[in-house]
Amino acid sequence: MSSLIPPLLFAAGVWLLLSRDWLRTVIGISLMGHAVNLILLSSAGTDANDPLPQALVLTAIVIGFGLQAFLLILGTLYFRRHGMADTDELEEDPR
Repeated sequence: MSSLIPPLLFAAGVWLLLSRDWLRTVIGISLMGHAVNLILLSSAGTDANDPLPQALVLTAIVIGFGLQAFLLILGTLYFRRHGMADTDELEEDPR
């Protein structure tokens, strides 16, 4: 694995995270999580028998999947209710 892939994934995730569209934001968070998982696996070095990094990455994948599903549902519900995906147009609830 090239050592250039995780930083590029992380940079792409940050770029998407800073966009105004909620779907791009969710994809950016997911890309950043994948980049961190790759960095964690590559930190194990040549010792492929060490189960700790593999267990940590597996746990992070499950948590990331749950977070991504939650954010997609939240964004979809907001889009259906207000009809907009641009986060700059969000207003506070007057209640």
